[in-house]
Parts: sequence; structure tokens; C-alpha cells
Amino acid sequence: MSDKHFMLTVILTASLILTGCGSQAKTNKQAQSSSVSSSSQSAKTPERSASDQATMKPYQVPSSEKNDQNYQKSGLLSVPGQFAYDQAGTKLTLAQNKPQNQQTANRGITYHITDTKRFNNNAKTKRAVQMAQQAFNVGQLPNPYQTLQVKFTVNNSSENSVKIDGIQKVSLNGSKPFSSTGISDPSAGQVIHKNQTRTFSAMILAGPTSFKINQLRIQFSGSFNQSGQPVSKTPAAIQIDL
Repeated sequence: MSDKHFMLTVILTASLILTGCGSQAKTNKQAQSSSVSSSSQSAKTPERSASDQATMKPYQVPSSEKNDQNYQKSGLLSVPGQFAYDQAGTKLTLAQNKPQNQQTANRGITYHITDTKRFNNNAKTKRAVQMAQQAFNVGQLPNPYQTLQVKFTVNNSSENSVKIDGIQKVSLNGSKPFSSTGISDPSAGQVIHKNQTRTFSAMILAGPTSFKINQLRIQFSGSFNQSGQPVSKTPAAIQIDL
């Protein structure tokens, strides 16, 4: 799996999931045509050799932080203030954990957001910075920076398997939506079989830690058949107050 894919996996592992900087990179997400949308997913979730993860030398967490009661070696962060380190050397501190219950649907495909988490991230190594940049497809990374983790399910109640493009656009505090950079979404390009429900966790780069986020607006994609032809249109966007 690629650096982007690995980083999101790390992000997700450390928080739940989460490894601090994301693994599955979401690149250009806009579906200019149905075939382009379904074929573009290989670019959003590129692959990297499994040996890279196994051979990466783990970051050595300072002893002073290992002894901190908020340090979670497992990476499972549930209480604000808890923190963990990913393998590359990014310190992730949970700033907010908020259950959600919002959904949107169109022609048999239902997206249901169940949880959002906000993390403050501090990349301690050059490798950590590089992997974050690759994961979110950005050239410049504010450090420290914050990320939003969005956990959601996708249900297909139709009679046929379909592909989805996951999170299509994101807007923070009513700003101009972005899609091609700043999103690591493992659901892009995934197949949802008939009567199946799958769970995903996506990461959103939300800027420097000094930026206060009050509102998140997410636009999910419609669905496509195996040939890339549209099956359902884009459902209504979901707006979340944080």
C-alpha cells in the first residue's frame, strides 16, 4: 500500500483506527463522468508494498511522555486529552469525541455518520510530515495541524452491487468546499453489495490547530454500476455542528 494508504491506516489505527496522518489518500474526488468517477478511485486509494510498514523503524516515544497518564500505547483514544504516537512519529491528541446520528440517502444507498473526532497532530519527524503530505495530497502542511475523523456506514438496500466514491466534498465553517486535497477516504472506489452495510473512517485535514472549527458539511457521492454508469445521484449534504 502507498504512503498515503499506510498513513491513513496509521491514523485510523491510532484513534480507533488512528495513526495520525492517514493512509488512504483521497485525491481528485469529483465525478466528472460516471466512468471517470469509478476509474479514478485507484488514484484515491493507491497501493503500497506491505513490506514498507513492516520495515519502518518505529518512532521512539520520549520516556517522559510514556509515563504520562494520558499516553495510550494502544492508540485507542476515546477521552479528550489522551494521546498516542504513530509509527512515523506523529503525536495525535484527541481534542473532541462527539457521537453523531445523521444520514442521507438516494435510491437505495444510505450514508449514516455515527461519530466525529477532532485530533491535534504534531509531526515530530521529517518522515511524519512527508507521509501526512502524501496522505492528504498537499504540498504544504501546517505543523502542528488538526484533523477530523468521520466514522460512517454505507448501506445498499438495492438489488444490485454498486460502487461508491465516498466523500465528494467537504466544507468547514461554511467555507468554499474542497475535494481534491485534504481528504483521506478509504471508502472511495469500494463495492457495496446488495443488502450490505459497511463501516468506514475518513480523515479530513482541517488546518492549523489554532483554527476553530464550528461546522462541518459533507457531500457524499452517488453510486455506480461495475461499468461506471451512474445508478443513484448525489444525496443531500450532511451538516454537522461541532
